[in-house]
Amino acid sequence: MTIHIQDPDQSLKINEQQYLDICNQTIQAIDLEMKSCAFIFVDDNTLKQMHSEYLNDPSKTDVITFDLGDDGIEGEIYISTDRARVQAKEYGVRPEEEVLRLMVHGLLHLKGYDDVTDGDRLIMKREENKLVEQLKDIL
Repeated sequence: MTIHIQDPDQSLKINEQQYLDICNQTIQAIDLEMKSCAFIFVDDNTLKQMHSEYLNDPSKTDVITFDLGDDGIEGEIYISTDRARVQAKEYGVRPEEEVLRLMVHGLLHLKGYDDVTDGDRLIMKREENKLVEQLKDIL
């Protein structure tokens, strides 16, 4: 499996090995069989445009996940570092921990979790919280 990290911002205090550890440990914990995964860190405007174009929703969002594979999972997970900073302040955590949460969230989407309905959102949030608690020592 190939994991690619693209972080043009590089203002967060996360190094590439920490990103890879988060990804690998999450994949192992949720038993996700994947060919490749790319994490692309962008600003709010970029993700808002993607949200509008691909999901027909013009609002800001924090993470968008795509599975581009025809024969196996080939994930692309886009994360807004701007949203991560704002949400970190709201939730009283460091921006790096919020990025961890968004990475986990994106990988859970690739596993098949969804957050459209309240019930699905509750199930996904429970799994996300469990994984974040297990993984935050990486940071």
